[in-house]
Amino acid sequence: MAENKKSFVLYSDTFGLIKQLPDDVAGRLLKHIYAYVNDENPITDELLVNVAFEPIKAQLKRDLVKWEKQTEQRKQAGLKSAEVRKQNATTVNDRSISSTDNVNVSVNVNDNVNEIAKATNISIPTWDDFLAYGKEKEPSVKVSALKNKYDAWVVNGWKNGNDKPIKNWKSALLQTLTYIEKEVKPTQREFKPTKLGI
Repeated sequence: MAENKKSFVLYSDTFGLIKQLPDDVAGRLLKHIYAYVNDENPITDELLVNVAFEPIKAQLKRDLVKWEKQTEQRKQAGLKSAEVRKQNATTVNDRSISSTDNVNVSVNVNDNVNEIAKATNISIPTWDDFLAYGKEKEPSVKVSALKNKYDAWVVNGWKNGNDKPIKNWKSALLQTLTYIEKEVKPTQREFKPTKLGI
């Protein structure tokens, strides 16, 4: 049938035909079907097996064409997705980094902030202000994840993921906070007194 295809479908509408066959012929038909889907090119002189197999064979061929088409579509979608990821990747130290990679930033962030602020005339907060505002709006935000977002914006010239300048950092951070990793804390059960006798 096809390389890497590990399954096939037998449809219930062929059961009417198969149940009319004697059990021994139905068994030989089943073996014939399995030989066919495993590319053994079975040949039989048994008329009942050949007659019963023809509509099943036609359906198996239709299913194979459909499967090959879906496989090709998935392959093309995967290639397209890889190309988009490649286009959206940034380069750090001559190495391509995608937006899903962890990046260790080893630059003096304060120097970069001052340079960017002078060059773009955009107000960039200090890390402490960024952290304070982030924790105020989302107390459970993970500090290391928030720091990664701050550093990423600084390294990117205080631009967002769409390469647009961040003019209002508080608004940009508010929109981003829902996507930044949160601290996981054990859940506590809240005590609620109940009224007895109701």
